[in-house]
Amino acid sequence: MDEGKIAAEFISSNLDKIWQLGKRAFGSIDETVQIKLKTAYSEYLQNTREKYSKSKSFFIRNQAVDLYDYYIPTGIYSGTQSIPIPKFNSCLDYSNRIVITGTGGSGKSVLMRHLFLDCMSQKKYVPILIELRDLNSGKSSLEDYIVETLDLYGFDVSGSYVEKAKKEGHFCFFLDGYDEVDHSLRKNLIKQILKSSEKFKNCPIFISSRPDDVFNGIERFSVFRMQPLDLESASNLISKLPFDQEIKYKFIGALSDGLFEKHESFLSNPLLLSIMLLTYGENAEIPSKLSIFYNQAYEALFQRHDANKGGYSRSRKSELDIQDFSRVFSLFALQTYDRRIFKMPRVDCLQFIEKAKASLKKEFKSDDYLSDLLSAACLLIEDGLEIAFSHRSFQEYFVALHISCASPEIQERLINRYWKNMTSDNVINLLLEINPDLVERVLITPKLKDLFSEIGVRDKVGITHAVKYMQRAYESITLDEEKIYATYPGTEANICAIIHMAVYICETYSFPEDDYFEDNHRWLLERHGSKDGEIKLKTESVTYKTPLMADILNSRGAFSIGYLQAAYDAYKILKRKNESAIDSLGKV
Repeated sequence: MDEGKIAAEFISSNLDKIWQLGKRAFGSIDETVQIKLKTAYSEYLQNTREKYSKSKSFFIRNQAVDLYDYYIPTGIYSGTQSIPIPKFNSCLDYSNRIVITGTGGSGKSVLMRHLFLDCMSQKKYVPILIELRDLNSGKSSLEDYIVETLDLYGFDVSGSYVEKAKKEGHFCFFLDGYDEVDHSLRKNLIKQILKSSEKFKNCPIFISSRPDDVFNGIERFSVFRMQPLDLESASNLISKLPFDQEIKYKFIGALSDGLFEKHESFLSNPLLLSIMLLTYGENAEIPSKLSIFYNQAYEALFQRHDANKGGYSRSRKSELDIQDFSRVFSLFALQTYDRRIFKMPRVDCLQFIEKAKASLKKEFKSDDYLSDLLSAACLLIEDGLEIAFSHRSFQEYFVALHISCASPEIQERLINRYWKNMTSDNVINLLLEINPDLVERVLITPKLKDLFSEIGVRDKVGITHAVKYMQRAYESITLDEEKIYATYPGTEANICAIIHMAVYICETYSFPEDDYFEDNHRWLLERHGSKDGEIKLKTESVTYKTPLMADILNSRGAFSIGYLQAAYDAYKILKRKNESAIDSLGKV
């Protein structure tokens, strides 16, 4: 629809409310104030709709296209509650406080834009979309940045009007990308979100993020997960992508003939599905590792013809070969990742390229290399006046790639610097795929050694060891009517992430069937249930004699003594493996 028509309809539907707010904010509502308010709403609604209804993507880079040219409705779910085709009102019917979580490439940001546009179409709330990564500078609070965003898009009205409008529930906040906020800022950001939630109870709030346990402890917010694509929606997405029609037809046929079912864990993710289309026909087998997916995508982007342009080959200005081009981009990715930068002005982008160029002692023009990143290799895209990664996952892959090839001292320093980001990105998991021995030797074995030494395990894990571990790893354990979950002492990954990684690598623990957890959860509730259906244990105050804690530890699952024993068994396996590798080197 025409942006001007949408703005006019919104203003018309909310005119009485706007005049009343204006009267309270300015004391009177004369013609001058009316014109000012109408202009502010019209400018803001037109500008934001124009921005968020069009975008570039992994496949569509040269120009921004309408969101609905490639948008495929992706359902969200929370426990037994499911919203198959999310719309603004259907989400609001469930809760006006919603967190939408999903892995990288699952379509969270596209869904947030869809909900933003749908909110505007409903004409009840003024939608405000905040890309939370913009708070990484630390210069603005969330409330200040909301005002700055309104002002940026033309809502030129005094702060008193905005404040009264927020209290009246006139706005809806879409807070996109909590996981892209620097860890040092997240605790304060959550406090600000909760403060706004309490202060402006009638303003709906939507948050998007990769999965994070911090949301378990936020009351009033309902946590939904992105549903994976099914065969039909995967085929629909492929049909919408700008790619060679014959290749798309064959790929959709292969999906229907069993390819999707065989590799559903990969192909149900929109980004990975798109990458597979990019490499389809070149690779007969779908890789079992995520890192190989990104490597194949990079090779396809760097070397192969443009399948949407009849075989047209994009020339590169920098004239670097595929390996040197990758090495430069890996250093570029590392610099930006270290600063939690995902989008930047062109001048900053060129400075990062210059630093990578100087470090590697390569000869090329930084402008040429940037041009190649944007037009030939397409690893970056222009987003308005700034430059962003075509997808954040590529940044993570190239950081992992750089670490895997760095000198031993650099490897150790970077791994110890970045492993606590494991709750919000895939750098360490990708590195584990690329160079498992490195991660096991530098990260997992030393961390587990420190843990088991600290809690006093020598051979067999007992209940007192398990209690000490719970106190170190978790802040609280909560049992409610749906699940049992933990909250963590901070916003970063802790020893739990290392425990899970070790158990997974060494396959030292077998989880029981889902029926066991349902029965055990029901039994725990009946045995220890409270009147409000929720029990919360602060781990600092529990002992092995605390009845609920004892029952949890003696059950099965990730909170059990058996699971901690499995981690200790994994530690011994990895320790022996590392010692054997050292002995073998000594004999060479």
